[in-house]
Amino acid sequence: QTMRKVAFIIIACLMGILAQAQEPKEHLKFMGIELNGSISDFQTKLQAKGLTVSPQSKLQPTGVRVFDGTFSGEDAQIVVWYNPRTKKVYRAKAVISRYGKDLVEQLQHSMERKLDAKYGTEYKQSDEVEDDYLQKFMQYSYLVDNGTIDLFIVSTGYSAQNNFFLHVDYKDMVNFKENTQDEMDDL
Repeated sequence: QTMRKVAFIIIACLMGILAQAQEPKEHLKFMGIELNGSISDFQTKLQAKGLTVSPQSKLQPTGVRVFDGTFSGEDAQIVVWYNPRTKKVYRAKAVISRYGKDLVEQLQHSMERKLDAKYGTEYKQSDEVEDDYLQKFMQYSYLVDNGTIDLFIVSTGYSAQNNFFLHVDYKDMVNFKENTQDEMDDL
């Protein structure tokens, strides 16, 4: 009788662990659109939100498409990655430009507050980084159940009075892994 109870408790604990280890029920969303499905479907949904395919798209390698529009009320370029064979979308990011380090850091702080409000801070990580131009910035990662969201700044020179770019980068956990595995199969 006691052994049965112990066995039952062990089995229940194992089932609980396995249930937590399963893949998430839904994919990470970018601009309210799941990072899943074909690039054609994803493009249609972005265009329904007013985005247009950027002329920059033609300069990108296969598996990357660029759009112009707005993200969270800011003019932005939207970059979408998809697997060239399966056409499945696995990553998307918004890139927002600002002239001057102070302005891009203010924008980053504003975006950080929005991400904190939406995703919480429980699994948020932060780190100070220094780029090739000796510019120091904070970068943030939100490790959510179905992927990661990275918030970081890229500079274009040594001066604080240059163009800077804020990146808000979303990677769907399941499709990102599938794409990586597909690339590894080539090796």
